[in-house]
Amino acid sequence: MYFRTKTIKGSSLLQLVQSYRNDEGQPRQRVVASLGDANIPVSEQKRIARAIEDHLDGQSDLFDSTLSEEAVGWVKRILQIIGRSKSARPARIDKVDGVLVDHIATENVVQLGPQLVARAAWRELGFDKILQDAGLNSAQAATAQLLVANRLIEPLSEWALIDWAERTALPEMLNIRVTKTTKDRLYHTGDALLAKQKFIESALRKAQDGLFGSRGGIILYDVTNTHFEGVCKANPKAKHGKNKQQRNDCRQVAIGMAFDERGLPLAHEVFEGNISDSKTLIHILDRLRLGPSEEGGIEKPLVILDAGFASKANIALLKERELGYLINITRSSRAGFAEEFAAGGFEEVPGRDTDAPVEVRSIPDPEDPNGVLVLCRSTLRREKELAMISKAEKRFLGDVAALRERIAKGRLKDLAKIERAIGRLQKKHPRVARFFTLRHEPAELVCTRDDEKIGQAGDLCGNYVLKTDHSLGATRTWLIYMTLLQAEEGYACLKGSLGLRPNFHHLEKRVEAHVFISVLAYHLLCWVREKLRERGDMRDWKTLRRLLSTHSLVTTRLPLEDGRVLHIRKPSIPDAEQSQVFQKLGIDWKTEFPPIKCFVKN
Repeated sequence: MYFRTKTIKGSSLLQLVQSYRNDEGQPRQRVVASLGDANIPVSEQKRIARAIEDHLDGQSDLFDSTLSEEAVGWVKRILQIIGRSKSARPARIDKVDGVLVDHIATENVVQLGPQLVARAAWRELGFDKILQDAGLNSAQAATAQLLVANRLIEPLSEWALIDWAERTALPEMLNIRVTKTTKDRLYHTGDALLAKQKFIESALRKAQDGLFGSRGGIILYDVTNTHFEGVCKANPKAKHGKNKQQRNDCRQVAIGMAFDERGLPLAHEVFEGNISDSKTLIHILDRLRLGPSEEGGIEKPLVILDAGFASKANIALLKERELGYLINITRSSRAGFAEEFAAGGFEEVPGRDTDAPVEVRSIPDPEDPNGVLVLCRSTLRREKELAMISKAEKRFLGDVAALRERIAKGRLKDLAKIERAIGRLQKKHPRVARFFTLRHEPAELVCTRDDEKIGQAGDLCGNYVLKTDHSLGATRTWLIYMTLLQAEEGYACLKGSLGLRPNFHHLEKRVEAHVFISVLAYHLLCWVREKLRERGDMRDWKTLRRLLSTHSLVTTRLPLEDGRVLHIRKPSIPDAEQSQVFQKLGIDWKTEFPPIKCFVKN
């Protein structure tokens, strides 16, 4: 095939043309697709034509990986045009070489594409060997792969997972079958995984280091929570606590998780729902067995923490264990550095957008002669905090107006009750109540705004202070601290696409097994992400999952004249974009599921 341009009535027409020989053996040409004035890059036209020809010949695994993203899009669009073209449809044929063409059918179509990715990640991370060494048998390992793959592809409850599995290629690939009557096998496998959590996570850390290279030196740690709709009386860790989704009416558990600077998971722990974030750090340090390191450009491991962990006890703990620290100290502390923020000496972090600058400055830590404080000023953060104050003030004044109306209309007269109502209102709005004075006068509630105090608070918006024992320079310290966003991204994946929430279990070990399976799915996701990033593909998993969802495993029935039916079970041919994803991940879709052929008497 090749492209040619024709001029018709003064307009250019691009055509995809195929050369062939007619029944007499004479060379002929036919137009496969008319593309109008399509602007296809001339430098890639030959490779695009070859890719289309390979696909039509059933050889899409030979798809040219050097094609640009634009060229891949053209391949896909032209194949769609060919598929819709009436001229591309053959004449009616009843039978070919004994095959009854009109009775050819496909059946048992199940999803394969995302499952191939999950299986490749599982294999590359060495999960089967890890689980074998952990004491799980082959049936438990296969069931574990089903559970973790489901959490990666389409998170569901154990009950719903059974129906989902039958609509995918996983049971055939794993040689297992889970029915409604064997649902408990899923729970028991989760229990078996949880019992070996420490061993499995340690082995996975080594596997990740072997695949992607150990950078070492930096540990990111943060805590999130997941709540339950039920009472969860059987779970001693389910407690009422400060919920990050404002669901303080529900019991919850807290989850502490450590990541490396790329966002690869290292270890996690499930805590009581009402535990203070600062009290969880010691547990994760014990899990990781962190100590001094001679590798990398940082002389000892550096633990990066958000403001919720900035306690003197935690800093003392890190020093005791010879670990470095980089902590964002609490927002309330920044007022003590108002003069330093007002002074000069700040340097702008390079590489930032001009409308979102960040300025930094190092000063000695007055509480630690060996420590450093990095003062940071962020324009985006300032705008965000000012908006938060404005929104909080609006809500506060709305509640003040409602209380004032109750008093004015005589619905609230008792002085003691009025004072308690004022106290509750101030407690409800801690962000802005400090800027206002509320007092009750006869039949009236008076609200006075302290413009000077709110102005001072506005001047500090966007400012924050990093505390560290490493002298790395202000800019590098800030850049290293921002790797903590990798931990936030990890939690976002766990809580979003990997099914950490909602958690419908009530028993403690089932809740923790649910969390652990989501973490294992995150290991698979990280493998996919790192492999694609190595090849410059920054698409997220949600996009890839949707792209690969139409790649299937199908059975084709070929009825023959002699009454037999040939059944061929094999993967469908991936389209151009799907082929590129498989190539980048090193997946050979043909060898992953070799064709199965058999004759059945009709």
